[in-house]
Amino acid sequence: MSDPTNQQPANPERPYANDPGKPYANDPGRPYANDPGQPAPSGEHQPAPPAAGYPPIPSTSGYPQAYGQPYGTLPEHPQGTTILVLGIIGIFITICAPIAWYLGSKAQKEIAASGARYSNEQNINIGKILGMVLTILAIIGLVIGVVVAVIAVLAVVAAQPS
Repeated sequence: MSDPTNQQPANPERPYANDPGKPYANDPGRPYANDPGQPAPSGEHQPAPPAAGYPPIPSTSGYPQAYGQPYGTLPEHPQGTTILVLGIIGIFITICAPIAWYLGSKAQKEIAASGARYSNEQNINIGKILGMVLTILAIIGLVIGVVVAVIAVLAVVAAQPS
C-alpha cells in the first residue's frame, strides 16, 4: 500500500506542473492554448457564451476588465479638478473661494440634471464646501475689519480737540 502524502510528482523536472491527464492553458505543450479558433480538448471547461441580447461591454482602457468592475471606469467631470484646486487656493487667495463655490454648485446642478455619474464628484463636493466655508469666513473677516476700522476712526475723531 502506498502512502498518498509521499507521492512523487508526475514530472520531476516540473513538480508543480499540471496533472498530465488534465491539460490547461498554461501548458506550453498545447499549441491551441490561447487560440480561440481551436476547440478545447474534450473534458476541458469551456467559457459560457454571453447572455442572449446582452453584448459584452467594451473596455475603455484597452485592458481586460478587473474583477468587480464589470462596467468600466466612470468618466471625470471636466471641471472637477478645477473646482477642488480653486477651493484649496481660496485659503490663500480669497477671490478663488466664491468662484469655487459658484462653479461647484453649477457642476452639481448639471450632474443632477443629466443623471450622469462621474468619478470625481467628491472633488466637486470638497471644492464647493471649501469655497463656501472660506467665502463665509472672508465675509465675516471683512465685516469685523470694517467694524474695527469704523471704531478706530470714531476714536481718532473723538480724541481730537475741537
